[in-house]
Amino acid sequence: MAGFFHTPKAKRYNVTPRYWDPEKEEREARYRRSRAEAGVKDENGEFKPYIPRGEFKRGLSDGKWSVKNQRRKSTTRLLLLLAIMAVLVFLMLR
Repeated sequence: MAGFFHTPKAKRYNVTPRYWDPEKEEREARYRRSRAEAGVKDENGEFKPYIPRGEFKRGLSDGKWSVKNQRRKSTTRLLLLLAIMAVLVFLMLR
């Protein structure tokens, strides 16, 4: 009767903790930048770009891919398209 109400024990797993060293990451980034500026290629013969932690997000908010810049481009495109369509309709009805 005891086997009928048996509940299994919780499963265990091992997680190895990761360590992030920001100084080492920055050091490696400077090394890669200096090699890229000098024109030195990687072992495979091609340069692999490196994006440091947080740079991607900063680039999205500041650079040419910012939401504000994209919205402005979209609005400009829409107005240009409407103007072209208005000219075409005007020419067709004339």
